Amino acid sequence: MKQVQIVLPYDKTEAVFNFLVDVIHAENVLKLNADNAHILQFRIDDDDVMETVEKLKSQGVGVEFGFVDVLDLRASLPREAEETHEKALHREAAIAVEEIFEHVDRGASLSFDFFAFAILADAICALGLVQNNGTLILAAMLLCPLMGPLLALALGYVVAEKGLFFKGVKNELIALAVAVSVGLLVGGLAVATSPDFVTSVRNGDVTEMARATGFKGIDVAVAVFAGAAVAISITRGDVAALVGVAISTSLMPPAVNTGMCLAIGLGAQAPEVFSLASGSFQLLLMNIVAIDLAAVIMLKVKKLSPIKDKSVHWTAVTAFRPSRSRSLYHKSKPTPTTPDGQAAESPPAEKSKDEPKT
Repeated sequence: MKQVQIVLPYDKTEAVFNFLVDVIHAENVLKLNADNAHILQFRIDDDDVMETVEKLKSQGVGVEFGFVDVLDLRASLPREAEETHEKALHREAAIAVEEIFEHVDRGASLSFDFFAFAILADAICALGLVQNNGTLILAAMLLCPLMGPLLALALGYVVAEKGLFFKGVKNELIALAVAVSVGLLVGGLAVATSPDFVTSVRNGDVTEMARATGFKGIDVAVAVFAGAAVAISITRGDVAALVGVAISTSLMPPAVNTGMCLAIGLGAQAPEVFSLASGSFQLLLMNIVAIDLAAVIMLKVKKLSPIKDKSVHWTAVTAFRPSRSRSLYHKSKPTPTTPDGQAAESPPAEKSKDEPKT
């Protein structure tokens, strides 16, 4: 259950109120009077949030005038009676596209925590590849933050927000560059300190590294399913941890493995290892394309539409009715008048005795 709060100028309230009752069929609409605006409040089901907000924007609310706020309700009394008939399947997003945008934008932003998680996850993944330990690689996937920029890329394309799209592209490239760099570092250390490990890589005995190279039909399927799952998850207002693991499975091991194989090939003068690096890089590119395409398609299936920018003619509610705070709290004394109706002149203020005479 959500609560929708609309702040409106006085001369727009009646039209919007009638629209809520007659078109949206909102129940129990509450109207509050503020000093310079009206506030309308009503509750709706989660499944109806996106449709309601889009209908309000089509009438100019939040675009040409006023504000629209969607608030979470943890609990609401009295509880609604359970419906005996099955509700139609809703494929629309459970939250407004603006809320999805804000959530994805925050998740795709670069920060100290983003780089810390990326470096730690990449390091654990690299150590898991060195030890041929799948458990360590899985643990690294729980920390990997690669999902945020990928979501920003897909959502920015669907809602026609170039800023978010390019932000996702840039930050995803940065995150992948960090993964490759960590792989190069760990691979270089392995060449310098562990000749046996280098020999195992050259002989193809490290199965986890071999698994992160090249791609098959099942690899494409995993990437497609992961991209679709993350799109559905974000439109519900939450991103499950397992969805992030699925994204990391497709991206982090190939990226780290690319760097490690390059370092081993260069440091140990092993040209045959370059084929592993090439295969990992191809798998990485394929996974990125598959995840993004699947996410874009699913976001369109969920009926996400371009975000309407605030109109250049948008006017704040305060511009429709001047604030009366001055007349309410700072009442001026009435001006004295003469019998003929003319304003009487105020007598000049008496000069202080200490003031020099002119």
